[in-house]
Amino acid sequence: MYSNVSFASVSPVKRSSFVFLLAIALAGCGRVGSSSSPTTSPLAAAGPTASSAASAAPSVAAPTYVNTTYKFGLTLPAPYQKSVRAQTFTADGGQRPAIQDAFSARTDAEEAAIGNDGCHTACPLWNYAAYVWVHTGTGSQTLRQYYASTGGNVGEIIEDTTVDGRPAIRITNGQPYPMQFIIKDADRIFVVAYQLYPLSNGISVPAGASKEKLEQILASFRFTP
Repeated sequence: MYSNVSFASVSPVKRSSFVFLLAIALAGCGRVGSSSSPTTSPLAAAGPTASSAASAAPSVAAPTYVNTTYKFGLTLPAPYQKSVRAQTFTADGGQRPAIQDAFSARTDAEEAAIGNDGCHTACPLWNYAAYVWVHTGTGSQTLRQYYASTGGNVGEIIEDTTVDGRPAIRITNGQPYPMQFIIKDADRIFVVAYQLYPLSNGISVPAGASKEKLEQILASFRFTP
């Protein structure tokens, strides 16, 4: 239909308008063509790289105490240290030995001044201390069977969990500790716990001790090579 119309026959005004519209169309085509190349969004550019995310991951602190006989370690926040006076060797129900490591915020001299004579159910030496009990030769006894053998407590909460890849239960407000982990490792059962008494008992809190530090000690428990 338009084959007989030449560009030269178009009036100057119409020709200039045509050129202007053609320029706009070509510029638009250029933008469409350029969008085929990949672009990076500001959000993607601002996001962390895999290497930076890995470097930001928290690391597990190395143990500051290691039991080389039973192959476990703990990280002890200051002023906590291994206690000799609060450590005991006893028998679990008179059937098998239990080895105990105790950790206190008190110095040895402070523990010596307190003493342990006459303490049966609540002793200042045990207040705000952490413990690891190692029960050997438990065989196929389950964690709940072991805990049931110790009695129990009204209002206790028992939760299944794992500790360093081993099956465990977490007990809150149980017997005899307000917080403890019971962990199964082959034929051994580990009890990792802390003890603290209500202020109404009249037993002083050691300088530098806190519930938060006790929870850090329990959370740091790891098996060592």
